[in-house]
Amino acid sequence: MILVTGITGLTGRFLYEQIQRDFKRDQVCYMVRESSDVSWMKNGERFVYGNLRDADDVRKALGHEGITEVLHLAPRNQLKNVLDACLQHGIQRIYYVNSTGIYSKFKSSSHIDLQNEQMLRASGLTYTIIRPSMICGNHQDGNIHMLVKIMKRFPVYPILGAGDGLMHPIYANDLAKVLVSMLNREELTRGQEYDVAGKAPLKYKELLSLIAGAMGKKIVFLHIPYKLALLAGRIGEKIPNRIINYEKVLRLNEDKNFDYSKAAKELDFKPIAFDEAIVLEVAALRKQGTI
Repeated sequence: MILVTGITGLTGRFLYEQIQRDFKRDQVCYMVRESSDVSWMKNGERFVYGNLRDADDVRKALGHEGITEVLHLAPRNQLKNVLDACLQHGIQRIYYVNSTGIYSKFKSSSHIDLQNEQMLRASGLTYTIIRPSMICGNHQDGNIHMLVKIMKRFPVYPILGAGDGLMHPIYANDLAKVLVSMLNREELTRGQEYDVAGKAPLKYKELLSLIAGAMGKKIVFLHIPYKLALLAGRIGEKIPNRIINYEKVLRLNEDKNFDYSKAAKELDFKPIAFDEAIVLEVAALRKQGTI
């Protein structure tokens, strides 16, 4: 039986539907908190309860009879607790969803994600690593839905610098599909690592235009000189907010495009383009009442 963590998050909700549709094995259980909203899931699902931040909870959860594999979807900073529990209970197979952020020169968490991968490789467990780019899909994503909400409220949107930095977001359902493909190809994916992203990269300013178009709203884009943007980022460090800080300014001007040819070849990965993904996300946000 495989245990899945992070099922109530952004990708998890899409993953659940894909498991129902395409997973070729019967036995799946989900680790959730007792307070988690699982009303959207079908009746009869198997749950084990606990908080991933609590090492004892994780050990108890993975100690349930019949668990032989783990798909650790989120959060990434709790991988050590999961690995320790796997080793304690003799679970030898783990699938780990990390991030293409490991390639960034500026992302503050990239060194932690790199350390996690080193820790996983050194654990002796049979592993597969999937690294998605920035994930979009609904109100739970940490980036695109915030841009949508800002454009909903204001007719002017600032572009920090030239806006030529490449972005390569992946739609959450495409990530869910490739995760199920990975699970269904267990033997093939042993010891393998895959980067996954959207169909094609695009410039940040193009991404913003596509968001405005999907919303059916005319937005005036105001370019802010890069040096001034960096200064605004420094100020943002002093005034905590979810919109701007120094690292975000640096990363907006860093090309983020990724080669997913290995996943395409081995896992039949066929992602949709961002112009399709953003239409789906805007529709989901409207249905959910976020915009």
